Amino acid sequence: FVFSYLTFIVFACFLIIIFIYDLKYYLILDKVSLPAFTIALILNVLLGYNVGNLLLASVIIGGFFGLQFIISQGKWIGGGDIRLGLVMGAMLGWPLALVALFLAYILGAVFGLILIISRRKDWQSQLPFGTFLTAATLIALLWGHEILSWYLTKL
Repeated sequence: FVFSYLTFIVFACFLIIIFIYDLKYYLILDKVSLPAFTIALILNVLLGYNVGNLLLASVIIGGFFGLQFIISQGKWIGGGDIRLGLVMGAMLGWPLALVALFLAYILGAVFGLILIISRRKDWQSQLPFGTFLTAATLIALLWGHEILSWYLTKL
């Protein structure tokens, strides 16, 4: 229990650093995201999570962002978001990484609409998507299983 709690604290620290830096500079640093990925993978394996599941989630989420990056030639999403996708997978595994992905898009859409309606941004404005990804990852770490269970009962 204590190791699990400490792991959450480590994950939260990485996510907060990424959130703040991306919010301020619209940038996700490799020197934060790559250690976060490695440490998340190691800690989750020590907690008994299946390494294959963690890597699969990382490849799917990171690959999803990589595909967007390639299609848009970097206009829709940045390279840091690809690496953050790897971090999300290593922290959450499958299917919770997918829960976080959906939450991030919902958070981004709601927040973006609020900014547009309040005339603080327009439809062409950029938003630091890493902030929504980190917030959604934190939410999924805390309540991901409950959110997934709730969603599955609604199908």
